[in-house]
Amino acid sequence: MIRTAFQTMHPFGQLIFFFCMVLTGMGLASGLGLAGLASVFGHTTEQAMAFASDAASNEGKLYNLIINGFNQVLSFGLMAWLASKLFAGRTFLALKPTKASWLLVGVGLAWAAQPVIDLTFRLNGSLLSWFPKSWVEQADRFEALASEVTQSMLAFDSAWQFPATLLTVALLPAICEEFTFRGVIQPLAAKWTNNVHAAVWLSGFLFSAIHLQFHGFLPRMVLGAGLGYLVIYSNSLWPAIAAHFFNNAGAILMAAVYGPEWIKQEMNAAPEWAWSDYGVAAISFSVGIYLIRWVRKNGQWTGRHPVH
Repeated sequence: MIRTAFQTMHPFGQLIFFFCMVLTGMGLASGLGLAGLASVFGHTTEQAMAFASDAASNEGKLYNLIINGFNQVLSFGLMAWLASKLFAGRTFLALKPTKASWLLVGVGLAWAAQPVIDLTFRLNGSLLSWFPKSWVEQADRFEALASEVTQSMLAFDSAWQFPATLLTVALLPAICEEFTFRGVIQPLAAKWTNNVHAAVWLSGFLFSAIHLQFHGFLPRMVLGAGLGYLVIYSNSLWPAIAAHFFNNAGAILMAAVYGPEWIKQEMNAAPEWAWSDYGVAAISFSVGIYLIRWVRKNGQWTGRHPVH
């Protein structure tokens, strides 16, 4: 009877209920994660909270990596799976098999989008100046906290940190966040609005907003929308998962290769383009156009009707 009530609920109500599920999962992941780690390592609750707040320490890195992974599985992966059961699976895009060519196209588009991501990051910085100073200061505070944790996670002082970071910052988010935003939120939004484009951009907006990093809000939203269209055309989550993983894993690999100075520069600045950057952008643009045409030609969506 309870399941029937969820199945007959209006799509907007389902969307709101599911988003509350995700937020609840995030709260549980933080609380249970800290309590569990404190118990495993023999720390007090106060010590566990101190370690989680000190991302630069070895204990802080371990705490943040584990809690981040736990958060991905509980808040996004598990909640998306529960939603697929509560809503009878009609709003959840299953992991349908897809051809290897779609996976390669997803990775290729993620690479080709990098100059666009860089340009939207710069545009994002310009747009922030339009907001009240108090808002910008708050955004700066969130950005500083996120930057500290990110820089700590990407500073590999021990052999175990690279594979652990690859798992918790690249693989798990690629799978679990795609389950949530493109597997549940996007189909629900399409049912509610009866408009695929509105659903794609709404899920992209929420995907960016939930990260609470407003200096990168616009590029993350554009990336999320691109992943949304990739799912629509391929009718599978796998190409978006591959693209998402490539995007995150690429940053981790670059950090491992170029070290702390590259991390600090990427986290805090947008340097002027060199001539080589314009060359790479031209190649990326050409590759991107080719791949988009391939997607439109081989995709299962004609662009005429909503996809639920």
